[in-house]
Amino acid sequence: MHKKFKFKIDDKQFSFNAEGSPPLKYGIQERLSNERTDLTFGQEWYEKGFKIFPFLGKTEFNSLYSGISNCVRSILSEKGIEVTNFQLNKYHRFLPDNNSHYEVVNKTRDLFSSDFDFNTAVFYKKLSELVGFELTDINPNNEKKMHIIIRINRPRSNDFNPPHKDIHESFDRDKNVYKFINFWIPICGVSLKSSLPLVSGSHLLPEDKILRTFEGGVIQKKKYNVRNIVSWDGRNDLRREDIRYGNVLIFSSHLIHGCAINDQDEETRVALEFRLFKK
Repeated sequence: MHKKFKFKIDDKQFSFNAEGSPPLKYGIQERLSNERTDLTFGQEWYEKGFKIFPFLGKTEFNSLYSGISNCVRSILSEKGIEVTNFQLNKYHRFLPDNNSHYEVVNKTRDLFSSDFDFNTAVFYKKLSELVGFELTDINPNNEKKMHIIIRINRPRSNDFNPPHKDIHESFDRDKNVYKFINFWIPICGVSLKSSLPLVSGSHLLPEDKILRTFEGGVIQKKKYNVRNIVSWDGRNDLRREDIRYGNVLIFSSHLIHGCAINDQDEETRVALEFRLFKK
């Protein structure tokens, strides 16, 4: 049984308590990403598994920032938290305790387009143009609208998922790979000390090269629904990309990503993330 999970992000080593983790196993002798299962197949950046695109102009980004800031401020206010002079990048200063944060993120990880005061349909249209086909937030497998996550990572906290693939949970449960694309938009506090770590090309690995849990994950005694990947082809290194405000990171649902530690002292990192399907 592992006592510690160790990962390298860029040039820095991180070690986490592995107590309570489900068993680790290698997967099947098969690569899950292919033309039938991965919507990024055929993109010129498919071999990497991701690409950063210019996305929003200054006015559009400011509108998005204001909408998200107002949304988080309203959630805090609903929870009885004082929000006078609220600043999104100083979110952590407004919280009295960890439980208050967990109550907030229970809401911010399950939002829909109606919760925002900006036009998500315009965003989806622009994203469709970037990938070359029409996208929708309606899951064709159940006809339900997909949620939007405001991902909030406080400084030096455990507000992050372990390294994982988004397709593993449904694959383990249903033996099926649902086809969607991931989108990640930086909002505030995003730097090379806090942006989302990725493993370039990891979607091309067969599953028998990936050591992971099959029943959720546990790191630092915190439970996760995502499957915790602890090594890939004998490696445990991830890399943060330089994602600027106004950019969007588009990446395969088969790509290993996560462990987005906010290694900053006084900046809350906020990003918008969601999945879209081919219409």
